[in-house]
Amino acid sequence: MVLAPPRKGRKPAPEGAARKLPIRPPIVFAADASGMKIAQICPYDFDRPGGVQSHIRDLSLALERLGHEVTVIAPEMGASPERPWGLKVARAGRARKVRWGATNFELTLALGEDRKRLDALIADGGFDVIHYHTMWVPLVPYQIFRRSRTANVATFHDTTAKTLGGRMLRTLFRSISKRLLPKLDAVIAVSPAPTENLRAREVTVHIVPPCTDLRRFADWKGRARKYGNGRINILFVGRLEKRKGVQHLMHAYAALCEAKLPVRLLIAGSGPEEKRLRSFAALRKLPEVVFIGSFETGDTPGLYGESDIMCAPSPYGESFGIVIAEAMASGKPVVAAANEGYRHLLTGEAARLLVTPGDEGALYWALRSLVVDAALRNRLCEWGRTEAMRYDSETVAPQLVAIYQEAIAKAKARNPRI
Repeated sequence: MVLAPPRKGRKPAPEGAARKLPIRPPIVFAADASGMKIAQICPYDFDRPGGVQSHIRDLSLALERLGHEVTVIAPEMGASPERPWGLKVARAGRARKVRWGATNFELTLALGEDRKRLDALIADGGFDVIHYHTMWVPLVPYQIFRRSRTANVATFHDTTAKTLGGRMLRTLFRSISKRLLPKLDAVIAVSPAPTENLRAREVTVHIVPPCTDLRRFADWKGRARKYGNGRINILFVGRLEKRKGVQHLMHAYAALCEAKLPVRLLIAGSGPEEKRLRSFAALRKLPEVVFIGSFETGDTPGLYGESDIMCAPSPYGESFGIVIAEAMASGKPVVAAANEGYRHLLTGEAARLLVTPGDEGALYWALRSLVVDAALRNRLCEWGRTEAMRYDSETVAPQLVAIYQEAIAKAKARNPRI
């Protein structure tokens, strides 16, 4: 049965309450011509595709092009290239995958010889600023923070689910942040969404979006496709876990097929839900469902190049959405769940394609509107290419340089020996 259209006047459900911390855009200085030594702290496997990893990688490369020296500090995850993407990467601590709710993350810890190497790295690195990403992830970021004697900057990328577990985690984060944030020299959130986890007096939050090298995606335009034959390709990119909402997309796709629309579903990624999704596609005898599987970071421009529409149905847990920015840069219209992070990106006419999280009927009708309306697809393609430049690493990196300079000045005022 084709899913019913959403009721008139229905609006996406809001996420979260009013922000509690003052928010300001970053001030902008001229970049220090002498360059800075910067440590970027990645709490996750740096070699695994992910939004935080992508941001750290492309930000670091952009900072180096501005004349700064960057070291990425990330956990040891087995065999890894010494300088992935040409970056200097120092391995600190060991990582173990942990499941929390509907997602997975890495818990890291440096003990014994690993801790000695970490001590030496921080003591001898000569860093002007240490930039922590998703600082909540235990425990190596905290180990570094305790050893740091320089300017400390933290970017908060994460949001919590509107569930009992999520509320408990949010309460914990707020309690920690009251003590942690005043000790930092600069606090950044990638959108207003993560500020729901932050509480502290006399602390100002800079809103600076994650970035990626969007030129890679714009350059793909016009290349030959592998998946053609006149069908409209709908792309999902991400981990196949419940938090990403791909199960909702699968139901909406089934309705598109029942409506005899010429569509194909491309699913790029792997994860614990893959077996269930494959079984659903087989049981419903859904045509043209392609499981692309895991992919390398360098393959992502080609994935977007194969698509006509990108779908990001994550019902919660998204503070921004690098995949949406990449799709926009590739000139692809986006249908997305109206979680707090995605609402921050898709504005104007593109906001028409934000749907209530978990509403498969609304997802079907939003996808259908793009499938049948080439003019709408084209308008959103042009809007996306222009709008995405706000999130290009060449645009964002100078904003971070300004914040680093401000943080260094603050740290030196606090401790002249820095």
